[in-house]
Amino acid sequence: MKNYCAKSLSLLFLWLLSCSSPSKEPAIKVRFAQDPESLHPLSYGNAPALQILNYIYQSLLTVDLSNNSIQPLLAAELPTIKREDSVSYFTFAIRPEAQWDNGTPVTAQDVAFSLKMLHSPLLDNERWRDQYDFIKDIQFSKNSPKTFTLVCTGYTPEMKLMTGDFFVLPAHQFDPKGILASVPFQLIRQKFDSLSSTSTFKAFASSINQPGFARDTALVKGSGPYVLKKWSAGQSLVLEKKKAWWGNKVEAPETVLRANPSRILFQVLPDNAAALLALKTQQLDVMDNIPLVTFQEMKQDKKYQQLYNFYSPTSFDFVFMGLNGQNPKLENRLTRQALAHLVNIPQIISSLQGGLATPTVGLVHPQEKNFYNAELPQIKFDPEKAKTLLREAGWQQTSTGWQKNVNGRPQTLTLELLYRAGNSDFENMSLLFKQNAKSLGIPVTLQALESSQISERLESRKFDLYFRTLVSTPFSYNLIPLLHTSNGKEGGPNVTGFGNPETDQLLEKIAVEEHTAEKALLLKSLQKAMQEESNLIPLYFQQNKMAVSKKLDAVIISGLKPGYDLTKATLKK
Repeated sequence: MKNYCAKSLSLLFLWLLSCSSPSKEPAIKVRFAQDPESLHPLSYGNAPALQILNYIYQSLLTVDLSNNSIQPLLAAELPTIKREDSVSYFTFAIRPEAQWDNGTPVTAQDVAFSLKMLHSPLLDNERWRDQYDFIKDIQFSKNSPKTFTLVCTGYTPEMKLMTGDFFVLPAHQFDPKGILASVPFQLIRQKFDSLSSTSTFKAFASSINQPGFARDTALVKGSGPYVLKKWSAGQSLVLEKKKAWWGNKVEAPETVLRANPSRILFQVLPDNAAALLALKTQQLDVMDNIPLVTFQEMKQDKKYQQLYNFYSPTSFDFVFMGLNGQNPKLENRLTRQALAHLVNIPQIISSLQGGLATPTVGLVHPQEKNFYNAELPQIKFDPEKAKTLLREAGWQQTSTGWQKNVNGRPQTLTLELLYRAGNSDFENMSLLFKQNAKSLGIPVTLQALESSQISERLESRKFDLYFRTLVSTPFSYNLIPLLHTSNGKEGGPNVTGFGNPETDQLLEKIAVEEHTAEKALLLKSLQKAMQEESNLIPLYFQQNKMAVSKKLDAVIISGLKPGYDLTKATLKK
């Protein structure tokens, strides 16, 4: 009975896939593991949503995934930068061809409106207000409606990207009554609290928060090359290229403006078994995050070798174990170093990742050769070394476990390890660590929690150990939020309690240093200090596991999210 039902459901599923894109134009078919849920450019909540939004809306600048370089997108060129004391000025000019779907040009006023959206009260924009807090004002050119200058507090190298890394939204579409047109951006920032009680901003918020901007195909429109043609919630989304897109008119367009596919179909397939069935029957052209065993089997199967190219690019997703340095049992760094020697990283990479992971000495990726501290040795799995370090930290091994007086009271070294429920890698890593610790007489309790529950425990500092993934990029090394002692208080993002005046000074210099050689020395010193303190035990950088149909040409594979660029691809007939 079970086999019959499974077969019937599979046939129904494949029939639905074959009927989901009725069009003369063939579509590139991509697997999504979850529904985007919301395509509101302010309040989208997951990675699939952001991936779709990047086809529809555009920012001033973008990253070329073929070489990880910052390139102008809506902007005609990279900004000119002027620095005066504690203020920096970034001047942009928007491409003369750039226009909205109604034929009106994209102007500096649209940029100003977008910044106002990021900072207006009563909108779901708190994360953006924090991220772009350094932009204090916008100045308009008297000579061109497409030229403007962003006035910023201070200067850090990552501002070169961040000043142009937000969606530029059509003011005429989001604010047809021009409610914000006469309200200066600087005033919104200065009078944020008082403006939230005004009828003007209440009316504006009511308009912006309407569901249509999150999923209505008539309203989800930007300056990008694609429109949302159809969205069947929980099933599929179809993007179609605009026939009269402005980027087609640019002479000898740069790579970033190239948009080849006429249709892209995103199939929402949360179940891995269903997604793999679709892949194996060629109902999908692109699938990432393939389960390890299946990826290895398909990659070695001659049948699938003829149908797909297989990739495992290293990503910037950093996997680590965090230790609570503010916990009395773990405040001595020798204790934390001892626990680091109980993590068998080669075993984890070999047995759980099939060798498809990149070991690292810290949170700088090894491929960033200028900044990675290659002279720093990897922490080895060494239980005997762990014993020695525990004794040096004042612990004594007794018949009832490792004990010492902590703050005048006898303590036994017992630990709780948190990991995200449903993450099989973290679960298996936790079991391995528990086994290694047990062999030394250290009891470890495992606690699987939802991600939000783990965040609550970390913010309140009620934890011993945890496994987590930090999504990073090679464009910014401003690690002050994560590692500076000023953020170590309860509720702050430095949850492990890392740091001292020396590391704080390193972090502050790294954040503003522009010269590669000087920044390299600072980052290498930081990596050394982090290994000595062992508040974060680095495990590896993840590698994606992808299959791309051989019917596609020129798909760019990348270590940056989402792991591929389809806009340059062509579908063979």
